[in-house]
Amino acid sequence: MILMNRRSARRSRRLFTTITVLLTLGLIGASAVALNYDALRAQYLKLTTLDFEGPGVGEVVVRIESGEDGLAISQKLVDAGVIRDFDSFYRYLIETNPVFYPGSFTLKLKMSNKAAVEVLSNSSNVMTYKVTLPEGYRAVQIFEELSRVSGIPIGEFELAAKDLKGLGIPDQALTVEGYLFPATYSFDKEASAKDIIMTMVTRMEKELEQFRVPVSQWHELLTLASIVQREAKHEEDFFKVSRVFANRIERDMPLETDPTISYSYSGKDMSEVSKEEQLKHGYNTYLVKGLPPGPIASPGALAIEATLNPAAGDWLFFVTIDLATGETKFSKTLAQHEEYVKLLRKWELENPGWYDN
Repeated sequence: MILMNRRSARRSRRLFTTITVLLTLGLIGASAVALNYDALRAQYLKLTTLDFEGPGVGEVVVRIESGEDGLAISQKLVDAGVIRDFDSFYRYLIETNPVFYPGSFTLKLKMSNKAAVEVLSNSSNVMTYKVTLPEGYRAVQIFEELSRVSGIPIGEFELAAKDLKGLGIPDQALTVEGYLFPATYSFDKEASAKDIIMTMVTRMEKELEQFRVPVSQWHELLTLASIVQREAKHEEDFFKVSRVFANRIERDMPLETDPTISYSYSGKDMSEVSKEEQLKHGYNTYLVKGLPPGPIASPGALAIEATLNPAAGDWLFFVTIDLATGETKFSKTLAQHEEYVKLLRKWELENPGWYDN
């Protein structure tokens, strides 16, 4: 009985060992198959990857919209003939994880995946144009310059500027005048008139927020700042001109500033209309006390700062006595002011034709 048990035990151990070996061989075989499959799959993908070689040929414009993902971008490039295969390009995106920028890009036909990604992931490749809008430009001048540079009809800018509520402009404003910040801008070539106007308004809002001006004071501030912008010639004069107007408002005196006389949003010269019309219009500060209904131009950062922080002084008058250099004289009394005006008249006599330049 004991012998039988020992024999049975030996047979069991041999059977267990055999099974173990077979299982081990099976697992090794399975692993080999798996490894071989992965190697074969990698080789297959390498051989079947549909990718053009090189930088490509020809030229095509592709626009990437803000928020578009890799799937949408891959499909756009396939449709445009830039890349050869959707799947291989998308796999390349997953491997490299590039950052794409919205805008229009000039690419080539039949580009490699790598070459296409290099173009789209470089923000300097976005197709843009630059436009410089100087301080003191009126809306009509801004629309003309934007149209000249962009090719967008002036009417489209005028239409976009009518949506004051959509642009976030305060209710006191009658038009967009004064809310378009003057600066040098780079605009996407596909940007619409509305996009451009919104960009400029947003830039003005940021400027006002930087100076911590409450929204309730935006309109009044920009109105006075626009007048300061049109009157001042040198940086130090901005703060003194601002003080003259502040003193006049405090004393309930008319501002009596020339740039307001001719102003109209449409560009029409209001100085040529009747006194009754000018009174109704409200911008002639020789006829109407206080601030006009709204800004007369786009003030820059300096004019805004000067309006908020006028220089200390009790001047009530100023006059530019040399239109070429911008030399300006400030005075406390009318008599002193009139003496300075004589210097201006003398300069005008010595420089005939200046106003025709």
